[in-house]
Amino acid sequence: MAPGSFAEYTVVPANIATPVPSVKPEYLTLLVSGTTAYISLKELGGLSEGKKVLVTAAAGGTGQFAVQLSKKAKCHVIGTCSSDEKSAFLRSLGCDRPINY
Repeated sequence: MAPGSFAEYTVVPANIATPVPSVKPEYLTLLVSGTTAYISLKELGGLSEGKKVLVTAAAGGTGQFAVQLSKKAKCHVIGTCSSDEKSAFLRSLGCDRPINY
């Protein structure tokens, strides 16, 4: 994200702007969580098809994105979590092997 990404006003080229009818504060964290997962996996981790990916805190905000991005890349995903409910949630996201510690 560029400096000023969360500014009240900014100038961007019209062809990359996307109008948003309304923004709820709780939705703003989705951008940060998703971007963090993407950069960690693709830019730093070299995510590619067929790899095994371990996602710690996989049921958390960033972890959920990491699980889904890894599955989209056709990876085998192992996700750690802290309850049976979260383990079931990870399975619903496509996690191959949830580990309830």
